Amino acid sequence: MNFILKYWIELLFTTITTSLIYIFKQYIGLKNGIKALLNNEIVRIYELYSEYGYCPSYIKENVEEIYNSYHKLGGNGMTTTMVNKLYELPNTKDESK
Repeated sequence: MNFILKYWIELLFTTITTSLIYIFKQYIGLKNGIKALLNNEIVRIYELYSEYGYCPSYIKENVEEIYNSYHKLGGNGMTTTMVNKLYELPNTKDESK
């Protein structure tokens, strides 16, 4: 009886540990995927509005929200520079002349 009880306890702990490792790997994958998508969106907006030479204030607000989420997920680096350059762009086409 003790052997069977010990066997089931080991099986239970092995199953729980394996499940936790699987969930953790899925979480890390989702986190990295979301971070990559947010980074891609910031880069896309930066390239588009840098070409235009201006960036409307509502886009800047949107970029700020995207960047804050990106930063909370651990993203940083070159994206920070792009966001700062977007903030420096004038708000309207008329101001850019």
